[in-house]
Amino acid sequence: MKRKHLKYSLPVLLLVVMLTLSLSFVGCGSRNAAKDKEAAGSKNAGNNEKPVKVRIGLIGGDSLVWNHVKKEAAKENIEVELVFFDSYPLPNAALNSGEIDMNAFQHHLYLDTESKQHGYKLSVIGETVFAPLGLYSKKLKSVDELKDGDTIVIPDDVTNGGRSLLLLQDAGLITVDPAAGATPTLKDIKNPRKFKIMELEAANIPASLEEVPLAAINSGIASDAGWTPSKDALVLENAKSGKNPYVNVIVVRTEEKDNPVYRRIVEIHHTDAVKEIIKKDSKGSEMPVW
Repeated sequence: MKRKHLKYSLPVLLLVVMLTLSLSFVGCGSRNAAKDKEAAGSKNAGNNEKPVKVRIGLIGGDSLVWNHVKKEAAKENIEVELVFFDSYPLPNAALNSGEIDMNAFQHHLYLDTESKQHGYKLSVIGETVFAPLGLYSKKLKSVDELKDGDTIVIPDDVTNGGRSLLLLQDAGLITVDPAAGATPTLKDIKNPRKFKIMELEAANIPASLEEVPLAAINSGIASDAGWTPSKDALVLENAKSGKNPYVNVIVVRTEEKDNPVYRRIVEIHHTDAVKEIIKKDSKGSEMPVW
């Protein structure tokens, strides 16, 4: 009886052993797959059957950099739509309301000021470039040619307006009360030469130079108007050492700051290929900061 019992149970024992080993390998495979997925991180964030759609808000009419990012993101099943605005206050309002998913047009100080003013819950998830503000003219070859009482145009938003006043001080045209910090207003200046300082929406300033002798213009807007800031600005802002409030940023709603798709878009932006596009497109007037 024992011999008969052994005869029939041996195959069963072998089957049990094989099943046990098989289940063990399946368990190891699952753990390894989980580790591989975790290691892939945000790089595969958009690799789903259905494309992940992301709307990114920009200022202007086109962007070689973001068109490159759009093309590269599409390879990972991330469908980027570039949404262009013609006024600085619009992209943050659109992002806060959910009309777009990200924006990339402003520096730290502008974001901080708008967020406090409007109660926006927005967060930086990446830095892009330092784009210096400049003083431009179609009538003058130097700020030394400016006459007492002449009109100077500056942006009408608090941060870029204050930044412009500090640049006018650097050019020796006015003095600014140090207590005003990074965002001085017209109330914080001494203007012994009686310049008429006019505030205008930033995107409309280039056209004003048909009438006025001098204007402070953001680098991106100057480039869109056909100037090369490093060559054409009469005075160009210097980069500040350490944490720079004028470094441009990529922004999302705070609740989405850890979104792996948005983080992956930042990674696609932060590449050597994008650095080269920035250098060529801006002719050296924008400096990548990553």
